[in-house]
Amino acid sequence: MSLAAVKRFWTIPITSLLVFFPFSILMGGTAVDSRGITVSVPDDGVRVVSLSPGATETLYKLGMRDEIVGVSDYCNYPPEFIASKPKVGGYSTPNLEKIQSLAPHAVLLNTVVPIHIKNQFEVLDIPLFVMEPKSFSELLSMVEQFGMLFHRENEARALITEMKEEAGAVEAAVRTKSIQPVKTFIEIWYNPFYAAGRYTLPGDIVSMAGGRVVPDGHDEYPRLNEEILLELNPEAIVLGHQVDRESFIEIHANIVRVYAIRNNKVFIPDPDEFLRPGPRVLNALEEIARFLHPEAF
Repeated sequence: MSLAAVKRFWTIPITSLLVFFPFSILMGGTAVDSRGITVSVPDDGVRVVSLSPGATETLYKLGMRDEIVGVSDYCNYPPEFIASKPKVGGYSTPNLEKIQSLAPHAVLLNTVVPIHIKNQFEVLDIPLFVMEPKSFSELLSMVEQFGMLFHRENEARALITEMKEEAGAVEAAVRTKSIQPVKTFIEIWYNPFYAAGRYTLPGDIVSMAGGRVVPDGHDEYPRLNEEILLELNPEAIVLGHQVDRESFIEIHANIVRVYAIRNNKVFIPDPDEFLRPGPRVLNALEEIARFLHPEAF
């Protein structure tokens, strides 16, 4: 290249240089979180702190081992992997000093960020990447965004295909062999009394499993009382908290007339699999489908 050509090259606008140098090389991985905020991390040597158990499990599934440098106190899967990682507190009570010492390029969350926590991370100039999937399709989008952010696009596509196939097989069995959806109540907690609505990830999983979620309003996690549950009279109850059936009946002694309780149609999936936005939600999907529609399997 002549000297004149070299001079012309260095006068090219930076936007034109992107033709010669891919954007990802300049910016690293880039993705958009559920708040609509764009986050970028370096291509190499990326360091991630995950305050989301679901995100931790997803990144592990995408093959990220060394990149995860810290996890929340609630992350517990896979156990041998988690045991090797520093714990940095919960999503609303993070140890900011410890997180800062780990020098992460991003902190992952899967819940609404308390404003005081958000402000503290901004002061430390540590980007937050928040994913809050409220359906199975949004969970797949989360996997896709993680793939883009951490340059694991191929792994993300493979995982999405795997998850779609597993979910599709369950839905096909229910659709072709069962008669009608089972009216199902999802109890998330009993004190106070909260349910999961249709437009939540657990609500969508139950719907895919052949349930008709009640109550069916637009409240994501409505607070109810026993009188409302008696009126709903669900045919099945799925619990989102770890409790045995006897304890459940003891807690709800006033609603033993509910169809689901009278007919022993109460199911307790692993709450970590059922409620966390991660790949293991497929285990809960199949278990709940078999519970609601044993005739389909």
